Amino acid sequence: MQDKSFEYGGHHFIPERRFTKREDDFFMITRRLRSDTELGFFAADYYGRGSQKFPYSYDDFYAASTDKKCDVFRCVENGRLYVPCQYELQQYMDEKQKERRNAYER
Repeated sequence: MQDKSFEYGGHHFIPERRFTKREDDFFMITRRLRSDTELGFFAADYYGRGSQKFPYSYDDFYAASTDKKCDVFRCVENGRLYVPCQYELQQYMDEKQKERRNAYER
């Protein structure tokens, strides 16, 4: 099987999947997105000085991607899912991650 991973900003990403018909709704998607300041892939000064660890660009991310139609990508280094958005690479909380996070916060 061909290796589908690609490098962007010093991290490696694997195209995971496209959104399902059930998920493919702006409000459904945005409820599962969150900023990942630890990763720090933002457009210049999007969250103020010091938060940006890599100058993110939506177009550059997809130019580096091995799958131009994918919606959700997995970071090899931290195992988290990400969705490329206009101003940042946002973490995507799928159901399993959301359940674990809720259990941890209790």
